Amino acid sequence: MRQLRQKVDRIDLKILKLLQQRIKLSTRIGQVKRRHGAPVYAPQREAELRIRVTNLSKGKLPAPAVEAIFREIMSHSRAVQGQAPLGLLHASAGLIKAPARWQFGACDSFVAKKTWLELAAGIKTGSLTLGLLTGKDLASVLKDTSTRQHFLTHFEVVSDFTPGLENEVPLTHRIFVVTPRNQGVTILANRALILIECKSTLNTVKKLANSMSKRPIRVEELILRKPSTALVRVTLPQRMDALKLADLLWVSGESLGAQISPLGVYLGTENYGG
Repeated sequence: MRQLRQKVDRIDLKILKLLQQRIKLSTRIGQVKRRHGAPVYAPQREAELRIRVTNLSKGKLPAPAVEAIFREIMSHSRAVQGQAPLGLLHASAGLIKAPARWQFGACDSFVAKKTWLELAAGIKTGSLTLGLLTGKDLASVLKDTSTRQHFLTHFEVVSDFTPGLENEVPLTHRIFVVTPRNQGVTILANRALILIECKSTLNTVKKLANSMSKRPIRVEELILRKPSTALVRVTLPQRMDALKLADLLWVSGESLGAQISPLGVYLGTENYGG
């Protein structure tokens, strides 16, 4: 037992030394980002890193454990790079904070704003890294024509997760991560959040699923204004080129006589609610 513990202690020391080396590199990366005006938070990079490390993990270390370890590593890396707080709304802060801590990590901080306009201003100016909105929050923003257009012009959804470990959660309770538009280039995607405007969203959503039947998809919808507007989340079983997915949705909308506005095209996983 003693010899085994000594071996564990030596391995722990090696892990700590490697983590210190990683933090030094992250600090330098942060300096480069500041010099070039690049954002600290890179959702596509983080999504690809999580996928890569879980795929590379062998032996008895399961994927959830690997994700949990690297979540905290990335959280501290963003902190040393000078990441601004994560923004949310006062009204939904109680629902969001705990799962957001689990999603992002212990080193991230939060700032609550009273209104969407205050939250949006913080995201645009960079005083907030991103915004966290429940589906209910997002629906409220999109119902109003002026705030909807403002959102479509300046912001995009780059990921989503659930408020618990369960995966089958209605859109009203899912939590969406909002950043300035085009903050990070999404190369691969398997999920899209879109706004559909047409005469009958119920029929259009069904036809959308049928029109993409060669690619089995899961479609969830939240009616914003009956019967003409709906928030729709589309999930594909496999990753594909993000631009092709966006084009596919646009072509499907054209063929159905519906206006489809992408709110976000991104990588998603049901592990850890994402």
